[in-house]
Amino acid sequence: MGPLVSICVPTYRQPAFVSRLLDSIIAQQYKHIEVILSDDSLDDSIAKVAETYTLKLPIRYYPHNPALKSPRNWNFALDRAAGDYVMLVHQDDWFHDEYAIQKYLKAFEDNPNADFVFCKNTAITPEGKAIVLQTFPWLIKTIQRDPYHLVRSDVIGPPSNVMLKKSVTVRYDEELVWLVDVDYYVRLIEAGYRYVYLDQHLVSIGLHEDQMTNFCRDNTDIILKENIFFAFKNNQKVFGNWRLYDYFWRLIRNYHIRDRNQLIVAGVPEERIVPAIQKMISLQRNWPSALLQIGAFSKILMSTNFIANKLRR
Repeated sequence: MGPLVSICVPTYRQPAFVSRLLDSIIAQQYKHIEVILSDDSLDDSIAKVAETYTLKLPIRYYPHNPALKSPRNWNFALDRAAGDYVMLVHQDDWFHDEYAIQKYLKAFEDNPNADFVFCKNTAITPEGKAIVLQTFPWLIKTIQRDPYHLVRSDVIGPPSNVMLKKSVTVRYDEELVWLVDVDYYVRLIEAGYRYVYLDQHLVSIGLHEDQMTNFCRDNTDIILKENIFFAFKNNQKVFGNWRLYDYFWRLIRNYHIRDRNQLIVAGVPEERIVPAIQKMISLQRNWPSALLQIGAFSKILMSTNFIANKLRR
């Protein structure tokens, strides 16, 4: 029969998306699967979907009132997985072809030391166009030794792309929303878990206007707060690298942070504003914003600051 694969689906309304995902699971050639629906909906739309599919799939349905909200809902689902392998698949994503799960399992079979496998991060627009969301694909080869660059480009993508062994015990930081998956992957690799990358389109990431990603992208406070938290969590490992230093330099510059109080107003606890960030703010405050937007000037100033910061450490 083969190992059991648990597919954990945190849901919140959108029954058509959930049905599309469940149909793609039914279509899989690999059949030893269980589905966990962890539902934050305050109506019965997903409950009705679950009831419709109970004769087609082994489904365990967990409604929440009040809603757990993501990523707490994600962790709830993961904690109830009974499978030898586990996937956390968002409700608006789906399996691209009928052999997707088999391909994941074959990767584990071929790489017995692997703890998780992820596929090419492929998004599908509402018009049906496929887009590969990997800004720096070369990072795929280096994140095992230096995962912190995922904050610059999350080449792994959303959790839907990832299959894990059940032995992986890391869970999502429930304080995060925008960088929750990046933080998770960093902690996976820091904990010594090893990955295999499949350069194949196995999961389709659905793009639409209602996504949390779109909400966060338009919410400056969330982006600032979570990036500063990431810097706080990984302080020594982030600011010793030129590219990562430049990432946070540009974050401060592009959001026009001229005073640390702007970060505090955005919801950043004062103790999380590390000295390197404070120095960036102090230095950039001495120059006009228009001048800082000139790439060459900003890069020289950042590099000088980076070298000085390294000498102080």
